[in-house]
Amino acid sequence: MKKLTTEQSFDYYLSSLNRLGMNTINLEDKEIKYEIFEELAINYPASLSSYTREVLEDNDIIDRNISLLSKQLQTKLLELERGEALWNVKAVKTTLEWQEVLQLSDEIKELIHQKWTDEEINFLLGK
Repeated sequence: MKKLTTEQSFDYYLSSLNRLGMNTINLEDKEIKYEIFEELAINYPASLSSYTREVLEDNDIIDRNISLLSKQLQTKLLELERGEALWNVKAVKTTLEWQEVLQLSDEIKELIHQKWTDEEINFLLGK
């Protein structure tokens, strides 16, 4: 298996975070289904994994606080997915559990943007 570069790991990480946020509840049901239950469901276990967080932390892209919040986000998503009753579009739009996940993702993204400008993020992504 080929190892991801630091840039690829950061891109993968941001991609998962960007699929979540309070703006998600304003999307059409089919968009939520695609973004969360197809794309995110496949990617988040690895993109928010301890390995990815460690790579990003070791390269000073994220700090310890962001890493811990990302771990918390991954754990919450795993719990929602395992519970099945809340792993649906209606739950995303209406439950406290999903509201916490969406807000946590927004908080992590805000911390990343406090640390890095958009230009710096693009540089870190190799763009």
